[in-house]
Amino acid sequence: MHADEEQPDPIALQKAAEELGREWSTLRDWPARYKARKLGQVGRVVFYDFWDLSTIDAMKNLGLRILPTPEERDEWRWARKGLRFAAA
Repeated sequence: MHADEEQPDPIALQKAAEELGREWSTLRDWPARYKARKLGQVGRVVFYDFWDLSTIDAMKNLGLRILPTPEERDEWRWARKGLRFAAA
């Protein structure tokens, strides 16, 4: 992750599903299937990095192959972030 990139944003899968407009059942497999970045656990609730989950969602929406690691997805997201600002 780049030094000036956003900080991890902890979120439970249920809340992430709401934020992304997806069913919880869609997201429940992402941690195992795509190795989503796990940030911690409080009791039975596991928290993942919303930036990583939203990147997985974006790649799926674009029909792209999901990159295998959170670090590679960070790089992919970082590269596109520069494009958004350059186009403005």
